[in-house]
Amino acid sequence: MAMRREGGLFGRIADIDNLHRAYYKASRRKRLSAGYLLFRRDAGRKLVALRQELLDGTCRLDSYRQFTISDPKIRVISAAPFRDRIVHHAIMNVLEPVFERQFVFHTYACRTGKGPHAAARYAFRCARRSPWFVKLDVRKFFDSVDHLELKRQLCRIIKDGRCLGLLFAVIDGYSSGGVGSGLNGERGLPIGNLTSQFFANLYLSPLDHYILEQLHPCGYVRYMDDMLLFADSRAQARLMYEAVVSFCEGQLRLALKPPVVGRCSDGVPFLGWRITDHRILLLARTRRRMRGKFRELERDVEAGRVSEDEAARRAVAMFSCRRV
Repeated sequence: MAMRREGGLFGRIADIDNLHRAYYKASRRKRLSAGYLLFRRDAGRKLVALRQELLDGTCRLDSYRQFTISDPKIRVISAAPFRDRIVHHAIMNVLEPVFERQFVFHTYACRTGKGPHAAARYAFRCARRSPWFVKLDVRKFFDSVDHLELKRQLCRIIKDGRCLGLLFAVIDGYSSGGVGSGLNGERGLPIGNLTSQFFANLYLSPLDHYILEQLHPCGYVRYMDDMLLFADSRAQARLMYEAVVSFCEGQLRLALKPPVVGRCSDGVPFLGWRITDHRILLLARTRRRMRGKFRELERDVEAGRVSEDEAARRAVAMFSCRRV
């Protein structure tokens, strides 16, 4: 059966009401940023001007501001200018349902009603009924996403030419500069970008279908590029790993890290938890990381950098993100 391709999307992206919704979404937790404060001056007129640029095809996306975080490993975050963030939200307001229709049940990142808690609970159910697991992880995933392959995948689900042109402009606005980059071989998605999360999730969707429809594991769960496949035996787990490596290298041009293969009764390391066939526990490194974050938050309150109300909100968020 041929896949139905979506049309009539660009007009909805450029609709002024959609741009207003995107503006308010982009403003969340950014109301003290210079970009927001500058844009809010005569925001209505600027949104009308942005709409006209989109319709005229003259909208140009600016470069990213990059900075490094350690959470826990070092990552380079690419922050888009505030005006570009509005464009990204306008795109995803319309395209999120289109992308959602491509995803299997078993992928949990960047989806309403899913998330890391649900992924851990589903992995726990799989661990209770399966003796073996293999944990897989893509090496430098965001930096390795192939632009050409991503564009091919978008063309398979979208037929609106102007919408595709806008998406391609977002994709081409960043390159990791890694192996395989260059003319006709650009790679990479900027970490910290709204569209990147959805593009990255979509990029691995063919792998989801391959695993479920061809390999038939006892259980499967994916959170972005962290994957768990459950098996009846160690041999089956190794065979599935080899098949996934072949698919990723041949179809997606991705390299996997060495696998973790083990018994579920010994514990499955996943998303900061240790999941066994009878309980879910925090990994020791996750506990240490949380203690460090709480101490840092206390110092920020004492120094007056963070209010007590904001500190309480962050503390609740940190605690709840590790509660299952």
